[in-house]
Amino acid sequence: MSNKYLHITFGFARNATLVQSLIIDTEKDEILNFTDPLSQGPLCDLDHVDAIENRKRWLQKVFGSIQSEGDSNFIDDDLNGLRELIDRSNTYEKIYLWLGDEANEKITIARLLFHLHEASIPIYKLNFDKMEFRNEKGVKLDLTSLQVMHKEHISEASQHFEELSADDKQSFASIWDQLRTDQSMVHLFDRSGNYVSGDETFFDQYLLNHCNDEPKSSPLVVAYALFEIWKKFGGGCVGDSFLFYRLNELANRGKIKTSNPHENAERARVVFDVRKIC
Repeated sequence: MSNKYLHITFGFARNATLVQSLIIDTEKDEILNFTDPLSQGPLCDLDHVDAIENRKRWLQKVFGSIQSEGDSNFIDDDLNGLRELIDRSNTYEKIYLWLGDEANEKITIARLLFHLHEASIPIYKLNFDKMEFRNEKGVKLDLTSLQVMHKEHISEASQHFEELSADDKQSFASIWDQLRTDQSMVHLFDRSGNYVSGDETFFDQYLLNHCNDEPKSSPLVVAYALFEIWKKFGGGCVGDSFLFYRLNELANRGKIKTSNPHENAERARVVFDVRKIC
């Protein structure tokens, strides 16, 4: 048994915040970062070759590049990281999940705990509800992820880890057991923690709600839609890239009209004017 602790994060920004806080002694402990946005697209599990390739094709269609470093991609990176974690899990003294209850992070936890069901080491998760971060007016902030924290907040956040019970682990594992065969394209949780799913068109109405008869800039439409979506489902459930993709799909289907694209071909995919077709 090693005396190393393993710290698990999700997303490049969240991982960077933890590293920059200097609270983790990387000479002694390890940090493992996952990046695959599991709240969107067809899901895949270890050794499901066809499902893995299907997910890659879908994410490339929506986001463009899925490349990470060299010839690798973030889907394979996450799966390889998961395989290595399964093989080495009992070499760690403790595992700390620097993850919250936003959809991508919650599903990442669910997949991890589904595959770590035989691990005997203690696993801890942040309890964001007990963190006392307040704004300048003294109002408690509803923080749910490292994504919205500064490096100066990490020391306080680290005081609110709680060990997951056997029931807690099983509850998370059962989520992945359900989701890994789910054919939906959108995987969310409402504010009460209930699972909500849908197809690619799930967020279309939120976009259409902010289109009208006059041309409006696509970033503005997406920003208003994101605010409405995050208000209902919490932050982190979807990003602007997917919504820009859906705006283009709505235009292809004759639901909206686009014009005045950015002169740069790559930027033109996300910067244009949009109006609703009556």
